[in-house]
Amino acid sequence: MLSITYERLSSFIPPEKIILITVEDQIELARKELPDLPSCNLVAEPSGRNTAPALALAALMVRERSGDEPLLACPADHLITERDNFTDLAVRASGFAADSEILITFGIKPEYAATGYGYIESGGEINGGGGNILEVRRFHEKPERDLAEDYIRRGGFFWNSGIFVWRPSVFLQAWEVYLPSGSQPLREIAGSIGKPEMTRVIKKNYPRLPAISVDYGILEKAENVAVIPGELGWNDVGSWDALYDIHEADGKNNISIGDSEAIDSGGCIFYNPGGFTAAIGVKDIIVVSRDGIVMVCRRGESQKVREIVDL
Repeated sequence: MLSITYERLSSFIPPEKIILITVEDQIELARKELPDLPSCNLVAEPSGRNTAPALALAALMVRERSGDEPLLACPADHLITERDNFTDLAVRASGFAADSEILITFGIKPEYAATGYGYIESGGEINGGGGNILEVRRFHEKPERDLAEDYIRRGGFFWNSGIFVWRPSVFLQAWEVYLPSGSQPLREIAGSIGKPEMTRVIKKNYPRLPAISVDYGILEKAENVAVIPGELGWNDVGSWDALYDIHEADGKNNISIGDSEAIDSGGCIFYNPGGFTAAIGVKDIIVVSRDGIVMVCRRGESQKVREIVDL
């Protein structure tokens, strides 16, 4: 998926302007997967600190190399099938961000009442956005099914994709305001960007940055956040439910990885590689069997596997 993301971006962005931030133990693997990416664009986090510090580091690098040019932040594990729509959205968002003090997030038009995604509640149109960029009223946590269905009925709600566009100066100013505890170590890192001591300074100061997501740390607090809606064929492939979106169903509308036979059963996902699954009279469930462990849940609820892990 890293290679797929790189291919999608490099179709309209020069490789020298693509930066990959990852953890140290994945650097060599990433280098092997992306041979065309300049080695100076491959940056290792000395420790995982969530998305806010990674985006701050990216902003510093873009600012040092290209001034205050807008940056497009993309997770490397998202599936996007409508590539032309994605490119169009990215170009339009970047054009707007170039002349505004706005933090832009991509909102995905919901296809169903998903409980595994956060939601963005939109407001009115922003002047100069051509009717395509909307104010963000509020970010909402992953909802229960009834609430997700209510969002769909009401309209104006979008899945939070985790894809962003902004100028480095706008993001770094927000960092100063909303994450002041990380200001000093970030300034020390900023002074080293592009210099021989950069790796050493990052290794020393990066663990001092607050370990927090950009959503919690900045976007949910800031008032200058906008959403640009799009239909991208988007899936973050972050749950067992995602298999139904990225695999072709059989004649009974079931997805099966591994052998299976189903009677009076539909809308199911069977994941049992190397094994056999038999299903009778069940609808819209997920069955996962691997290494002696079996998980069964209703489709749309697979994100709750985290609760099982906690228990």
